[in-house]
Amino acid sequence: MLLLILFLLSFSLSFSLEVLSQSLERLPDGTFRATGDVEAYYREYYIKADFMTYDPGKRLVYARGNVYIKSVDGRLEVRGTESFLDLEKDVGYFLDAEGRFEKFNFTAKRVNKRGEEYEVEEGSITTCPPDKKEMRLCFSRAHISQRYVFSQNNSLRLFNIPLAYLPISLFPVGERRSGVLPPIIGSNTYNTLIYQQPIYWVISKNKDATLTLDFRDRQAKGFAIEYRQSMKRELDLLANLSLYKEPTPPGKWWQGRDPSTFRENRYRIKADLNLGDLKAGVDLLSDPYFMQDVYFTTRERTVPYLSSYISYKREWDRFFLAFDLRRFYDTTSPNNKETLQRLPEIGFYLKDNPLLQNLYFNLSVSYTNFYREEGLRAHRLLLFPEFSIPKQLFGLNLLSILTVENIAYLDVKGGDFKDKGLFGSVRYRESLPYFYKLTLGRFDLRNTFELSYSYRPKSFNNPRFDDLDSIDKENLLSYTLRSYGYYKEKLLYSLFLSGGYSYLGKFTYAGQEVREKFLPIRTVFWLYPTGWIRFSSDSVYDPVHGRLLKTIGSLTLAGEGKSITLGRTMERNYDGSKLNDQYNLSAFALLFKNMNLSFSLIRDNRINKDLQRQIGLDYRGACWSLGLLLRDIYDGTRKTYIKEVFLAFNIFDLQRFTVPLKR
Repeated sequence: MLLLILFLLSFSLSFSLEVLSQSLERLPDGTFRATGDVEAYYREYYIKADFMTYDPGKRLVYARGNVYIKSVDGRLEVRGTESFLDLEKDVGYFLDAEGRFEKFNFTAKRVNKRGEEYEVEEGSITTCPPDKKEMRLCFSRAHISQRYVFSQNNSLRLFNIPLAYLPISLFPVGERRSGVLPPIIGSNTYNTLIYQQPIYWVISKNKDATLTLDFRDRQAKGFAIEYRQSMKRELDLLANLSLYKEPTPPGKWWQGRDPSTFRENRYRIKADLNLGDLKAGVDLLSDPYFMQDVYFTTRERTVPYLSSYISYKREWDRFFLAFDLRRFYDTTSPNNKETLQRLPEIGFYLKDNPLLQNLYFNLSVSYTNFYREEGLRAHRLLLFPEFSIPKQLFGLNLLSILTVENIAYLDVKGGDFKDKGLFGSVRYRESLPYFYKLTLGRFDLRNTFELSYSYRPKSFNNPRFDDLDSIDKENLLSYTLRSYGYYKEKLLYSLFLSGGYSYLGKFTYAGQEVREKFLPIRTVFWLYPTGWIRFSSDSVYDPVHGRLLKTIGSLTLAGEGKSITLGRTMERNYDGSKLNDQYNLSAFALLFKNMNLSFSLIRDNRINKDLQRQIGLDYRGACWSLGLLLRDIYDGTRKTYIKEVFLAFNIFDLQRFTVPLKR
């Protein structure tokens, strides 16, 4: 028969112990002894054992035989042969322990408890599940606190095979703790050893930072600091400072480069601030080759330009105001003097307002200072009032738009232009949109066709900085088609089609004047017939000469655990000369159960060279991962390939300690 005993020690309501057992007796010294499926509850702990004694005077609990202790919050769960707790001092011990603390599973010969901290002797620790302890850290002694696990005389074991000896180790506890993150180790054509070691620092609930130490045995050595802070949104401030020291004189990696661009002290300063309407950013480089030499990902190496800016945008019910101050840095050229800057650009827009019945008015006003150290530059003022009249004719909706185009160029330098003071023009547009829907069983086709006519009476010899400067004589009939196909409300395809006819017998394509009437036809097509196939294409077709001027397309086949993508990029000018011609191939496959194989290739058909060849192999264990990357990158300056080998490993899934920063 089960007996339930409730002890109120020292008649204090702040301390209570509940014991449930098959038998219970009180010894002459006042100690209670319970045997047979003993269960006890004390504050945040649940204790279970075959045998238990309790001294109410000294508040001592001793248990043995299949001892099990679990905290109410679930942070601690442990099993063993014997346990002792001093409830008064909140100390105790546990023998032959095996259990879990936070997300760490551990074994130990002895665990000593001192308040919220634990001392562990002759044990092991892992984040692998209890039934898959593939990787363990064995140690002679460890200290576990609410924030960290600090251990001594460590042996890192993979499938019980010793991999490394670590005199000391430190692991963060919980989801977001400061600590050492997994490193990247590699080599390339110019370096025998590359080692990057990130260190994560939790500053507060809404601030954190990562320090990455970067060692290369021959090239520049340095470090990067990334600071993140949340204020109103998930991430409002992001700052990065990278500092590197280049050996003097530089090695083979600088051959073929402009020697005037060499800097012994190399840096990148980058920061972005988002305060809603106000945004600001800075991105500065010491030299144009910094991105290529420091970063390893293709995305960072191929950034065409960097931008430092201050941007303010504010919208009201009837108005819109924009202010942009931008400075661009061209990363594709050692000379940034010809890069066009906007310092600043201010725009004001008055939204459509009814003047009379069926007559609407809007206004666009802007000022831009186009500046560059060398080349065409000027101050530009725009004033574009616009009138529109919607109407119906024979059941069709038409829209007439008249735009008065007023442009002024001040302080023009570079180039010989007749119209660089104040001049004006008008542009008339008539558009006829038509929407129709077709349903065939479970197929649903939704289409919008728009026919437009535009007219401008004359051309001007004015500076050209962007599309707003294209004030040219126009007499053009154009069309656009947008079509979407659905099956059971699931999108199957989308199509955009545009083209036109110039009554002037000429038009401009990619900055080139063309003496033809029929405009190139642009087609953007996306196809999703099934979940395992995707096709996309963005092409421009010359109907006069019957040739493609541009195509950017890809075909992806994806199945369970595998995918392959074939892409093509080709561009010509209107004369047919190729400007770009590349193929790209990427593939991914899940090998066995936890191993991934990836491959990618980019080939330039104009020079008959592979610009990049890359193969990667990743293995994911129960609480660890290992990745190997082999890559060849063609350097056009040196006419040679740069070979890279990288090894990225992750012990005990340390990356999960860098959870997204949120306020």
